[in-house]
Amino acid sequence: MKPHLIFLCMLAWVLRLSAADPVPVTFQLDWKPTAQFAGLLLARERGWYREAGIDLTLRPIPKDEGVVSNVVHHPRWIGSVESGVLLQARSSGMPIRAIGTMLQGTPICLLSLKSANIRSVKDLIGKRIGVHADGNEAVKYVLNHAGIRRQQVEVEVVGHDLTPLLSGRYAAVQGYSIDEGVALKQAGHDIQILYLHDEGYAAYGQVYFTSEAFLKSDSPLLRRFLEVSRRGWEAAIREPDTIARMVVATVPGTDERHQRGTVEALVPMLTREGGAGSMGRMRRETWTQAVADFNKLPTTATRLKVSDIATFDLQP
Repeated sequence: MKPHLIFLCMLAWVLRLSAADPVPVTFQLDWKPTAQFAGLLLARERGWYREAGIDLTLRPIPKDEGVVSNVVHHPRWIGSVESGVLLQARSSGMPIRAIGTMLQGTPICLLSLKSANIRSVKDLIGKRIGVHADGNEAVKYVLNHAGIRRQQVEVEVVGHDLTPLLSGRYAAVQGYSIDEGVALKQAGHDIQILYLHDEGYAAYGQVYFTSEAFLKSDSPLLRRFLEVSRRGWEAAIREPDTIARMVVATVPGTDERHQRGTVEALVPMLTREGGAGSMGRMRRETWTQAVADFNKLPTTATRLKVSDIATFDLQP
């Protein structure tokens, strides 16, 4: 075939490829589409996923539905949850794998007023603390890691009302630095934030994961998803005001100042394991420790290996 005909054939192939419809992909959030998903919101708003051949739908989590089970039971779905949730699901037989992470730490923390003098986990001995039901295992691990017997700390399961903390009923409550932590600071309270990842809890927050079936069938698409998501996060941390306005315009009941504060609170965790160049990446060492800690829990159904729960081949 003559060179100019080869060129024309190649050009026609490229045009067909670029004109192809983007592949529909659903991202299952574990909350509303607020600023904690800023990178994804911005990348979708600016059409970057579509440019990469992905028609991304961000789906809030409806009441009484599970993020992991939804992802497993639908084709071309991705989700994000805490690494501890993924470990529990995988141990219970869910065919899932982590492919990257939004946060290189976890926003799960213990919040206290500075007047309570809670500077480390050891300061909780003899105190009463409030813990959310979904954070109980993480707090239990941290206490055990510090050599604190459960009977040395009075633990009560609580909701999200912070009044008992402010009134002094609890010395500390478990919460999220990017949510309750932001709210308390913006309300003018002088607080101490004790991050569980600084107290021996090896964990990632908002881990990107998918089913093994999707991973096997279209890993190039998943790699493009991670690359675009990283681009979105890089832009989002430079534009907190843009994110705040976007969320307030689409999610009823949200507060612009709080959303901006959430983006700002996310920045240290986005780059905790290596600076801006590491954004979106997971370390094998962190998962090794997380898996080892999980395997020691008496509630673990099946002991895991790192290769059971995470793949590092797709990371940008």
